[in-house]
Amino acid sequence: MSCAKSITCFASFALLAACSATEGDFPSLSRRSYEGSGPIAAPNAPIIEASSLPVAAVAKVAALHKRHRIAHAAFENALPPVQALAKSAAGSSPGSESWVVAHLQLSRLDNVRSDSVAVMREFDSLISEQGKADPALVPLLDVAQLVVSKDLTAQNAEIASLSRMIGE
Repeated sequence: MSCAKSITCFASFALLAACSATEGDFPSLSRRSYEGSGPIAAPNAPIIEASSLPVAAVAKVAALHKRHRIAHAAFENALPPVQALAKSAAGSSPGSESWVVAHLQLSRLDNVRSDSVAVMREFDSLISEQGKADPALVPLLDVAQLVVSKDLTAQNAEIASLSRMIGE
């Protein structure tokens, strides 16, 4: 066993000695020619012409927008009664009748917008699919999705506000 220890110890010293060698050609630490000049310019990428959406994608976008408009209108119609319930339940104790009714209606309001959420997911899938076929279509589809995204952001903010008003 002491022989194995001796060999291990000797090998360790040999490795350490090799690491501290001062002889040999090492790379210079001085600046290279490309490090002293200005920033490296990006290569010229080929300009991709903005293509219009394929007919099938145009039809899909139109159908998604129509579904979202219907769901968003339903949300807008259901919002005022829920706001009134939230105001009346504000400050009520958790578990009270007004608190429970307000939370129930808030949950139903959230459910009303479920088709808009589904439309957002379908836009994501459409962007992914079309982007694989033609990356130039992605910005066009992003713009089409932006309408849904803005409305959903506003809906999320409204639901969060009403939830805070009612209390947890």
